[in-house]
Amino acid sequence: MAAEDKFIVALEIGSSKVTGVAGRKEPDGAIRVLAYAQEPSAAFIRKGSIFNPDKMAQCIKSIKKKLEDKLQKTISQVYVGIEGMGMHTVANSISKNFNEKRIVDNETVDEILDANRRATTPGREILDVIPQEYRLGTQSQLDPIGFYTDHIEGRFLNVVASTSICDCVRTSFEKAGVHTVETLITPLRLAGIVLTEAEKSSGCVFVDMGFGTTSVAIYKGGILRHLAVIPLGGENITHDITSLQIDDDEAEELKLAHGAAVYDEKDNEHPDLQLHDGRNVKFDEFSSIVEARVEEIVRNIDNQIKLSGYERNQLYGGIVLTGGASLLRSTERAISRFTGFEKMRFVKAIRLPMRATPSDFNKNGAYNAAIALIDGATENCCGGDPAMQGNMFPTDEELKQKAEEEKRRKEEEEQKKREADAEAARIAEEKAREEEERRHLEERKNQKLEKRRQWWQRVKSTLTGIVSDDDETAMLSGKNDKKN
Repeated sequence: MAAEDKFIVALEIGSSKVTGVAGRKEPDGAIRVLAYAQEPSAAFIRKGSIFNPDKMAQCIKSIKKKLEDKLQKTISQVYVGIEGMGMHTVANSISKNFNEKRIVDNETVDEILDANRRATTPGREILDVIPQEYRLGTQSQLDPIGFYTDHIEGRFLNVVASTSICDCVRTSFEKAGVHTVETLITPLRLAGIVLTEAEKSSGCVFVDMGFGTTSVAIYKGGILRHLAVIPLGGENITHDITSLQIDDDEAEELKLAHGAAVYDEKDNEHPDLQLHDGRNVKFDEFSSIVEARVEEIVRNIDNQIKLSGYERNQLYGGIVLTGGASLLRSTERAISRFTGFEKMRFVKAIRLPMRATPSDFNKNGAYNAAIALIDGATENCCGGDPAMQGNMFPTDEELKQKAEEEKRRKEEEEQKKREADAEAARIAEEKAREEEERRHLEERKNQKLEKRRQWWQRVKSTLTGIVSDDDETAMLSGKNDKKN
């Protein structure tokens, strides 16, 4: 297969935009970007979760077409990255005892992993499993295969998300007619190319401050130990600013131009902010709104660090921050003030080498997450030459004809269902009628038996009376004979 027929396509589902990138991994480890596209998503995605699958499906089709036009190739499948609100990790353990000591093999480990996968709670779906350790008696191992034991306990960290969130993703891609290879967890893929091995080993906090959500991942010993997606981000700051009777676009402009996580005393002397409509807004009102929301976000980050069970002195790598909201001026001061961490690193450009046209592609880091998804993917997503695929983009008339055929098919299915339901109702009614007739026959039979029983009782009573009268007559006749 020619090199141009091998590429990977990733779609990252974000709160402000959906990003699509097609790329190829080069022999030296670099990513060659072949095509890219973005579509705004605020109209159908909130806090990383899809609430309108129909509009999401249209967006997927649009991005797919843009990528295919640039590639001059069809796309057969895609990788999908998600980070919806409520996504978090849950610890779980599975134990297995043996009748006698034996060597742990792959089959044993697979059985324990499968048992862990089945340990879901209603309304939650396991997206990924990160083994923490395996307990073999008094020993603790990351890889238990080959060890001799009569008991094994696997301890896992399950990444879970709401089933409804996952269903909406699946429904959207099904409606768009696009096959998904795998659904990936965006913050973990991004952490994989942002963090160094030393940071993950010594312990660190990875924070992705995005538009609608903030992801917090804790690493220690080279392994993920905690993950949570907080439903707060840069969008919340902008929304709070609109409370000053400012529209969304101008609120975003003011945030980027004058926003800060922490303001200095000299900022109190800052002149009022002039709006597009000529009104003025007091700067201290604006600054207090921004500061308050940033404090809430950072305190939530600190709370997730505490929930992980790790102290600051155990996370030697400090805090590593990325994402658009982290670019707000003096964010480092807010992080230090409310978390106590002094060591921190801000990431705008990822470490992964890229080759793209134009050369300043991804200058602002908008494609970091999609690139991270490609780096961890392996399946070829090329569907071949469009000329060999037939009509990949049907006309409006063809689409209308297809819709009519689908409508007729559904109507036929509904008609068959109605007929089947009517037949089932007729059979049920007939059975009920037969049962009612049987019950009436049984009642008449019982009534006849009762009448017969009552008649026999009367006959017996009569016969008993006759016998008694004869006995009395006989007894009186006997007495008279004696007297005579």
